[in-house]
Amino acid sequence: MDIIVTAQRRAETLERTAVAVSVVSAETLIERAITTETDLQSAVPGLTVKTGQNENQLNFSLRGQSVDPFSSSRPSVLPYFNEVQVGGVGGTALYDLSSVQVLKGPQGTLFGRNSTGGAVLYTSQKPAKEFGGYILARVGNFSARQLEGAIDVPLIGDVALLRVAGQIQRRDGFQRNLYRDERLGEIRRENVRISLTLKPTSGLSNDLVVDYGHSDGNSLSSVVYNVLPLGAAAFVPFNFLFSPAVDSAFGPGTWAAYLAAHPKVDPDGLIPFAAKQKARGPYIVDVDSPNYYRQTKVIVSNVTALKISPAATIKNVLGYVRAKFSGAGEFDGTPYGGDANGPDGRAGVIEQFSEELQVLGTISGRLDYVAGGYYSHETDNTRSTSVIFDLAPVSPPINQINNGKFTNDTYAVYAQGTYDVGLAGLKLTAGGRYSIEKTQFVRASDDTYVTAPLPAYDFNQRATFKKFSWTVGLEDQVTNELLLYAKARRSFRSGGFNYFAPPTAGFGNASGGAYRPETATDVELGAKYRGFVGNLPVRFNFAAYNMWVIDVQRAFYAQIFGNLAAITVNVPRAQITGIEVDGSIDPVSWLTIGGSANYTNARFTSNIVNVVDNPQARFDTYPDTPEFAGAIYANIKAPVSDHLKANLRGDIYAQTFTYFSSTAKSLTPGAKIPGYALANLRAGIGDIDNNWSLSVVAKNVFDKVYYTGGVGFANIFSLNTVVPGDRRTFLIEARFNF
Repeated sequence: MDIIVTAQRRAETLERTAVAVSVVSAETLIERAITTETDLQSAVPGLTVKTGQNENQLNFSLRGQSVDPFSSSRPSVLPYFNEVQVGGVGGTALYDLSSVQVLKGPQGTLFGRNSTGGAVLYTSQKPAKEFGGYILARVGNFSARQLEGAIDVPLIGDVALLRVAGQIQRRDGFQRNLYRDERLGEIRRENVRISLTLKPTSGLSNDLVVDYGHSDGNSLSSVVYNVLPLGAAAFVPFNFLFSPAVDSAFGPGTWAAYLAAHPKVDPDGLIPFAAKQKARGPYIVDVDSPNYYRQTKVIVSNVTALKISPAATIKNVLGYVRAKFSGAGEFDGTPYGGDANGPDGRAGVIEQFSEELQVLGTISGRLDYVAGGYYSHETDNTRSTSVIFDLAPVSPPINQINNGKFTNDTYAVYAQGTYDVGLAGLKLTAGGRYSIEKTQFVRASDDTYVTAPLPAYDFNQRATFKKFSWTVGLEDQVTNELLLYAKARRSFRSGGFNYFAPPTAGFGNASGGAYRPETATDVELGAKYRGFVGNLPVRFNFAAYNMWVIDVQRAFYAQIFGNLAAITVNVPRAQITGIEVDGSIDPVSWLTIGGSANYTNARFTSNIVNVVDNPQARFDTYPDTPEFAGAIYANIKAPVSDHLKANLRGDIYAQTFTYFSSTAKSLTPGAKIPGYALANLRAGIGDIDNNWSLSVVAKNVFDKVYYTGGVGFANIFSLNTVVPGDRRTFLIEARFNF
């Protein structure tokens, strides 16, 4: 079966697309019970889904391109829902989708806005021409319950088609918090999606999709991972202050007074507590912060296509996204009053309106082109609280408030064409995109920097960034089965202002809270094969690349002008070299074996950074990028009777260690999590005549303890924290198509 992708803004088969792209089909999404972004990691070669403060603060990392927690930097791997960019507004509900496409490398032209690492394209199922639908139910351990379904209703023949889909998901938490006697990791989600397709005339179509999602519950908490020894440098040395040694600084009886006011904390102090936490594992924690998570999100995608000639189409993509969110959680991963959101937590509203007009088609049957203009207006109005260093009654806590409104207006024009030169299957591609981003950040009246101002502060920060991105390529369809290609691309990630940094003029490397744009340029060589080896069907993809990144945007946690701050700096240069291989073979008609392997060598090549009001820093480890990662799978589909078919699938995903800080060999020692391997299984049986199936799914079969990310706080708090991954889960699934 052909897999259709839109990686170049036109529909073409995966094997004929001269760019590295991975596709997770609707069938694979169902077979592997992929319901969250985290599940995508084992299904997409080279993709890392990393967490920060907790499991609900997550981002994609691809080819070494990521985004640090608390950096205010835009994601470098941007998600799109039905061609509408939805970056920065939380997760996407992975149900009733036709596919998930992951584009790898700088998307210089067609998805060029801030996509220095790639793009993830979610495409929902379109309404069908006939009445029908499905119902799917899952139950599992930790009281997991999922119910989803969809129904197609042809309203007026082929002229008006309606599809309504929905999902409800529940799961109890599996992380026990001793301090508050609660379970963490609880999930409650409700989603509904309405899709309306109109085709009033033969050359005109309109696809409207309104996606609504609500989620609440609480998050898997970060836990303390390691603590620096006494005497190690840190701005607020929690290892000393939350220990009996504090008496030497504040006088005899200080520690006893603290314990009397906080009877639930470990009386031995932070360093022994960290050892006890490590011994019991990350699923039994002892953290004092309130923990909750809520989000309501609406995505509207409206795509209109008008065929103006047999070889040309005008397309308009109108998008609206609104996300309202709130949450609170732990920063230091301990019961001590080090750093947490506090009861007020973090809350805000993000809104985005976008408009994109395209002209696409073919000239003389040899030039495929797309050209367009893009505009978006975004606002992010967020208030975040932090309760820091609560040593009451000896010393009251510091209540830090970061509150303000970001506004961003983006304008872009672009064009890209692929020309068939008429020599066998040889084609040339060239494209360019010119972007202007205007950004503004206005602090609110209760912001910490406003209530305790310095003369140099500017509470209405503005900047404009202009960049040109480009793509050039050569491809050769050597045979019907084999495609060879070479690409070179450049894209950029816009500059801006860090929400948590002092609002002084200039960039974080010199004098202020702003950061410069990041520019990524790559060269990629690839091959795609789909055919036969002997009589055996084989699919094989290969890509080798080298990427150079200038002014890499990274967060730095420090004391600046007397305040604890996260400031975004630009590391001068980095280089990422990698090889990606994936493929499959059908040795017999009922068996498919496949897998992937990825090698990524990411490093800073110019790594000494000046940081405002701080000594120079050495960025010595590249975060969120395992050197080796890969997966293997086997899928058996065999008939049991005339109408019953059995299915058995096994997957193993593995990766080597990763750093979760850019300074793990200097300022944040110990910010390194070990590699791991996960096994998933699925067994099922289906009735092809009566349209039902029954399956059992097991994820993390061997209940492996692993970590999905963390935050390196060692230089300011003397400790680092990590977030654990999901425990072993079992699901029984029943599906009925009608």
